[in-house]
Amino acid sequence: MPFNDIYRLRVYMSMHGAQVVNVMHFVQEDPLPTVDAAFLANDFRTNMDATIRGRTTPFCNFQYVEVQSIVPFSGASAISNWPANTNGTSGSNSASATLCEVVTIYTSRAGRRGRGRLYLPSGDTTTTNALNGSWTATQSARTVSFANALSARYIAHTTGLSFSLGVWSRVLAGPTPPWPSSAFVRATTLSVRTTIRTQRRRQVGVGR
Repeated sequence: MPFNDIYRLRVYMSMHGAQVVNVMHFVQEDPLPTVDAAFLANDFRTNMDATIRGRTTPFCNFQYVEVQSIVPFSGASAISNWPANTNGTSGSNSASATLCEVVTIYTSRAGRRGRGRLYLPSGDTTTTNALNGSWTATQSARTVSFANALSARYIAHTTGLSFSLGVWSRVLAGPTPPWPSSAFVRATTLSVRTTIRTQRRRQVGVGR
């Protein structure tokens, strides 16, 4: 039965020639057999589309959402593609994919094993949106809109019930499947940070 199955979701993007991937984890709340990895991939891409693209610039190209069942581990992936040339919709300049806004995911589990982070690719880096090492209120508001939409659908369930966002602890899970469901815990709140953070692996040419 798919109820309580746990899924890893990856959002694939590219920016200035660098590959960008954001990873999230979800648990299935709905026992319907039609609710599965493919359902989650399409559900996320459709319902998060406006706000996830609304927080970044047209230099960020959105490619696809990939979802894989990890408890139980299946090895197979479901893909939901954005149409070709689907880009961010806000701002006019972005210096590098390494520049990130961070959204912290909180749960009822204390410590680092109960917290997750999304390093979202660069917002607009003009001085009205990024200044003195921080994202300004204008840029942060765009990412708050995404965080609110994510929370409404996958934490508070005001717009959906099929899946819940959470945090997966690789320390508790161990290195190889089969993995225990206890490594996952449901999210309670999200917090958008204003400090500009970096992800070196998103530099142009890294991994090539």
